[in-house]
Amino acid sequence: MMELYLFVALFLIYLLTSFMSDKAVMQKIWLAAFLLCFVITAIAVSFLRLTSQEVMMNATELSWYYILYLFASLMVVLGLINIWMFRKPIFRILLTKTTKDEDDDD
Repeated sequence: MMELYLFVALFLIYLLTSFMSDKAVMQKIWLAAFLLCFVITAIAVSFLRLTSQEVMMNATELSWYYILYLFASLMVVLGLINIWMFRKPIFRILLTKTTKDEDDDD
C-alpha cells in the first residue's frame, strides 16, 4: 500500500513540476532523484550483503532493511516516471533498426 501512496504523491509532484519548470530542468530533477535512490539502494544492499545475517537481527540491521525497502520502492516509482518522461528516446532506441553504417561509427 505504501508504494501506491508513493506513486500518487510523486505523480502529483511530477504534475506540479511539469507546470512550474522547463522540460529539460524537470528531466534533470527526476533523473537525479532516480540516480540518488539507486545509489542509496546500492549502498543498503552492499551493507546487507557484506555483513553476516543471523536469524535474529538487531535494530541496526532492521533499519538497513527498512532503508532498502523504502528506497527500492522509491526507485520503482521514480523509474516509472523516468520511463514516461524519456519514452520517445527509449522507443526510438529500442524500435529503430540499426544498419551497418551506424555500427561502424566507433
